[in-house]
Amino acid sequence: MTNTKENISELFRGVDKLIKTGKFEESLSLVEQILQINGKNIYAKAYRERIQSLLKEKSEKESGIVIPLPGAAGLPVAAKTETAPIETTVLFPSKYVQKISDAVLEAYKTFLNEIWKDGHITPLEQERAKSMREFFAISQDEHDYLEQNSRLNCYLIAIRDAWNKGTRDFSDVTTLFKVTEQEETVLEPKVKRLIKSLDSKGVILSLDDDRNFLLLIERLLEKNGYLCLNTTSGEEALNLLESFSPDLVLCDIAFGQRNMNGFMFYERFRSIERFASVPFIFISALNQRELIRTGKKLGVDDYLTKPVENDVLLAAIEGKIRRTREMKKAADY
Repeated sequence: MTNTKENISELFRGVDKLIKTGKFEESLSLVEQILQINGKNIYAKAYRERIQSLLKEKSEKESGIVIPLPGAAGLPVAAKTETAPIETTVLFPSKYVQKISDAVLEAYKTFLNEIWKDGHITPLEQERAKSMREFFAISQDEHDYLEQNSRLNCYLIAIRDAWNKGTRDFSDVTTLFKVTEQEETVLEPKVKRLIKSLDSKGVILSLDDDRNFLLLIERLLEKNGYLCLNTTSGEEALNLLESFSPDLVLCDIAFGQRNMNGFMFYERFRSIERFASVPFIFISALNQRELIRTGKKLGVDDYLTKPVENDVLLAAIEGKIRRTREMKKAADY
C-alpha cells in the first residue's frame, strides 16, 4: 500500500512539472497512469478533466476559433455543470459562489479538508492551495466559500474527537479553528445534535419520501437508544453527510422522477471513501425479485420489505452495527 501511494505521489509530481512547462499531452498521460493504479483517485479525475479542457481550448485556438478566457489569472474557467451546485453542500451560502464541476469540486473540498483537519494551515499548504486554485480556475470567492465549509466541518470533527477523549469544554477547539461568534450561533444546533449522537447507540440515516414512515422509524429508533437523521431525498442526504457520519443507512428505492433513486444514492454513498464500510439496508415496499437482485449485485448489506416488524428491523440494525465495529476494532490491532 505504501509503495502504491509513493508511486502515485511521484506521478503527481511529474504531472505538476509538465503542466508548468505547458506539456499537457504528457501530463495527461501520467494522469491516466495514476487512474490505472487507482481508478477512484479524485485528484486524478479532476486533473484529467481540467487538462482535457485546456487541450480542447488549445486546439480550438490553433484552429483560429476565438475563445473568451474569463477566470482568475487569465486562465479559462473550469468546465461547469448544471448539477451539484455548491450551495447544496455548504454551511453558509454566498451569492458570489458559482457552479464548479463535480470532479473539481470533490477534489478541492477533499484537499481543503486535509489541510484544515489539524486546525491551521502552514505556508506550504497555503502555496499548494494557491497553485491548485489557479490551475482549476477557482475564484477567490469560491475558495473562501469552500474553505469556510471545510474549516467548520473539521471543527465539528475536532469536537467529536475531543468529546470521545472526555473533554466537555470546547473553547480551545473553537479558538484553534478561528470560529467566529456568528459561526458559533449557526453551528449550535449541529453541535448539540453531534453530542446527542455521541451519547447514542449509533447514528442512523434514514431516507424515504414518506414523511409518516420516517416519523415512525425515528420514534422506534430513538426509543431504543439511536439517533435518527431523516431526509426525503438522496440530495438532502448528501448534504447531511457533509457534517455527519452515520453508523448505518436505511434507504427506500423510489423517490420520484426528479430525485435520485435509492440505487443511485447507494452508488454515490459508496463512492465516498469514509463510508465504504458503513452498513446499508434497503427498506422498500417494492418486493420485486429484480429489484432485490439489483440491490444484492450492488453489494447492499440487506433488503427488507415493508411492512417490516420492529424487532426484525432493530435486530438487523444492531447486528450490522456491532459486526462493523468488531471488524474495525480487529483492523486497528
